[in-house]
Parts: sequence; structure tokens; C-alpha cells
Amino acid sequence: MLDNAAFLIATYAAMAAGISVAVAKLSPVIGPRLRNLFSGSAPLAGVLSLRMDGADSVTLYGTDLIAACGLLFLGLATSSLVTKLLPAYSTENRPAPR
Repeated sequence: MLDNAAFLIATYAAMAAGISVAVAKLSPVIGPRLRNLFSGSAPLAGVLSLRMDGADSVTLYGTDLIAACGLLFLGLATSSLVTKLLPAYSTENRPAPR
């Protein structure tokens, strides 16, 4: 898929963790399951768009799909770990809007 697998794995995990933290902070109403699903799968669109590389269409081979599934599981695991370490901000602690 991409040349440097270690860079791809680290970047994907960082993106999933960042999205999970942002969703927890900005929208505490979203439950942890939906947050994990969104945070774990959203970076996959960016990774697969790199595969297109400006072409009108592209063929994904079996290795690309296996790598995408691995990245999806990594993102879900990273988001779940971030959710356990950093729970969502409660609405009681937020200041009232003016």
C-alpha cells in the first residue's frame, strides 16, 4: 500500500487517538462505542485515498484489503485504549454558554 509500513502504522494509530480525544472533548454525548467506531475507521478513508493517487479508478488487491483490515483493527484498539484512559468530559463540568 505504502512504502514504509512502520510509518503508516504509527501515523494511523496517532490519527485514531487524536480523533478519539477530539470527539470526547467536543461531543461528550456520543457514546464510547460510536466514538471508537468513528475514530478507528475514519483515518482509513485518508489512507485509501492515498492509494488512488489522483487516478479515476484503482484496483485494490488482496494485500491492500488485508492491510486495510489490519489498520482498521489497530484504529479500533487504539481508540478503545484512549477511551479507557481518557473518559469523555462530563457536561456538568462545562461552563454554561453565554
